Amino acid sequence: MIKASPYVIRNMSRVLEKKDLIETREVFEKFLTRYKDDRELQRICDDFMEYISTRDREILSRIRSRLEKLRDTRRLESSGGTGLWYGNRRSGIMQWVVVM
Repeated sequence: MIKASPYVIRNMSRVLEKKDLIETREVFEKFLTRYKDDRELQRICDDFMEYISTRDREILSRIRSRLEKLRDTRRLESSGGTGLWYGNRRSGIMQWVVVM
């Protein structure tokens, strides 16, 4: 399953801050079609479509906070966390470390 990177989520947040609903909708739809299996991103995009129909500020603030949390989570996952492909990226490093 391919998930959206923190850079993609950052771009979505930046477009959302511009307050151009047409451009924001296009960007959200583009990334949603690209990352179909990303459930968290799907929920955020569904909330955005709900915001377009209701224009409720509470929904918009919820979208912003979810994007921020998701970006932080994905940043941790992609920077050496458990979500990486390899269990141990430095498998032979302990043989080179001298304990003093």
